[in-house]
Amino acid sequence: MKKFNELFNDMEKKKLKPLIFLAGICILALIVISVMPDGKKEESNVSTEPETKTSAAEAEKEDLEGKLTKILSKINGAGDVDVMITFRSSEEIVPAYNSNTTTETTKEQDSSGGERTTTSSTENKTMITSNSNDPVVLKTSEAKIKGVIVVSSGANDPAVKELLYDAVKTSLQISGHQVEIYGK
Repeated sequence: MKKFNELFNDMEKKKLKPLIFLAGICILALIVISVMPDGKKEESNVSTEPETKTSAAEAEKEDLEGKLTKILSKINGAGDVDVMITFRSSEEIVPAYNSNTTTETTKEQDSSGGERTTTSSTENKTMITSNSNDPVVLKTSEAKIKGVIVVSSGANDPAVKELLYDAVKTSLQISGHQVEIYGK
């Protein structure tokens, strides 16, 4: 093999030294970035965002169950009450959009008298935001309740069971087939 001096002349060596120095700095920077704990924290924050949204929905569900448990336990004869609510869907927020639709029609006629019509359509949607960059909300629909189970120590009495049944239907505005009451 040829020696380094034989491969490059003095001018090429001067140009090569800064590039080698820069490559060394880049390698050191990559090593430092991979070792720093801040990089690991960012990755873990990104992965926990969906869990935060899920836990917020879970907290809302538990809050509703807690309120219902509290009010049902105040019914005369209900005694100790536990409530479980299942949801068909979560809360849905419909943001406002500006939409712009463009339709273009082109008619072509060839020399033999044949005609061809081409229609193309383009739709452009952009979300409307407020000054604080939050989306403008057109409509918010509540979470849809799938069913409710109430377990009460006083539910063995048919009169108390009927009161609990009516209270759940009224408070949550749901049908009777979505409510079950059981005794403890």
